[in-house]
Amino acid sequence: MFRHLLVFLLSVFTYDVSCITINLESAKAVRNVSVKFVGVNLDSGLIGTKWRNFDFKSRKVLTLAKGLSPSYLRVGGATSDRIMFNKTHDQPGVNLPVADWDNMNHLAMNAGMDLIYDFNVIPRKNGQWDPTNARQLLEYTVKKGYKPAGYELGNEPNHSPQVHIISEKQLAKDFAAFKHVASSIGVPPFLTIGPDIGGVIMPYLEKFLEAGGGDVLDAVTMHQYYTNGQSATLKDFTDSKLLDSLIPEVQSFVKTCNQKAPHKQCWLGETSSCSHGGAQHISDRYVAGFLWLDKLGLSALHGLQAVLRQSFFGSNYGLIDAHLNPNPDYWLTLLYKRLVGSPVFDITQTSDHNIRVYAHCTNVSSSIGYKPGSITVYMMNIGSKTVYVHIPFSSSKTQQRYILSPGDHDGLTSQFVKLNGDVLKLPNDHSLPDLKPVVSHGTVKLEAYNMGFVVIPDAMKPECMQT
Repeated sequence: MFRHLLVFLLSVFTYDVSCITINLESAKAVRNVSVKFVGVNLDSGLIGTKWRNFDFKSRKVLTLAKGLSPSYLRVGGATSDRIMFNKTHDQPGVNLPVADWDNMNHLAMNAGMDLIYDFNVIPRKNGQWDPTNARQLLEYTVKKGYKPAGYELGNEPNHSPQVHIISEKQLAKDFAAFKHVASSIGVPPFLTIGPDIGGVIMPYLEKFLEAGGGDVLDAVTMHQYYTNGQSATLKDFTDSKLLDSLIPEVQSFVKTCNQKAPHKQCWLGETSSCSHGGAQHISDRYVAGFLWLDKLGLSALHGLQAVLRQSFFGSNYGLIDAHLNPNPDYWLTLLYKRLVGSPVFDITQTSDHNIRVYAHCTNVSSSIGYKPGSITVYMMNIGSKTVYVHIPFSSSKTQQRYILSPGDHDGLTSQFVKLNGDVLKLPNDHSLPDLKPVVSHGTVKLEAYNMGFVVIPDAMKPECMQT
């Protein structure tokens, strides 16, 4: 104990380090999130390209997907408004073959995920949405016994030139029509999700919800990206101002969602670091973890109930790469799913803008096996100096630390990540590696550009004692 205290005190007088204190003891629980808070997307554009290198039959894909369950698996995106199920040659649009729909459902079911599918809102008859093709898919789904968790209708209606002809009022009617069609077919209970607005366009969302959309939906969704992947730079990914730009966006969205659709869930239905497929050689590298982990922390703290990552596979921001191997953000997401539970505590600190710190009760339902009463603190250092994080509440308690750092000499642009000094990799296609913590006490040394999780198993925090 004396050695840890001495290191902490010496750090105060060392020019290349700083220290912060986190007050966990008096921290209040302010939000609750579900075990499905973090989900993933598969972009519907993959349907038009015959899924590129993605292999639904791959044992490795199934292993990686299982690692992130329970979660939502959304298939959606801009191409959704061009897709026709099992179309004939004389129909316009991208074909969704029966086999593809079977594969989506089987992957979700086998991985323990809940499928969400985004329907085409473009087909029209007399200005009204034409449900003919959607009805065919729903009837087939019921016949096969598939039970997707939710359905959407259209993608980013405020951005898509194809959808601009559809007013907010008409779109609300279209959602109601969809729900009526699904009910008439006998579709098992599902979530109606939308309208998937792109960015914080509150007037559009307000009008849609006021026109009846708020009554029809179970979850209100927006999409968010920090910047354009075609112009993003490496420096952007460690810019505290860019990270903070998410706060007013989420606050504005949640406020509108709660006011216009009270008692409904508020989701980031599609989100990643950068739009337009992400930033090449950046969005799939170690450095992308700062934007991702901070987004999860801010989203939970400010009242979102789900955050769906774009994407599980594909483009420059995939959790797994073109060879179906995990990128650094996969491992970060896996750790989050295993370690972070509910409720969420408010421990925002402002003494060092390069240190981002969040805390939840620990996930006690994961395979790691933590007990009720545990707390998980997750943190990141986006600065170039080592920082000592002092958590007085845990000074005399055991800590289990999961510290992430770049996986090789490429540093921030490494395609690999180390957990407590060891590179994370799949031992085989059938299993994930053990995620072993370092057991320690006292002040946490967080080196420059490191991030990670600190679990305090014997915290006995009252809010965390409920199973």
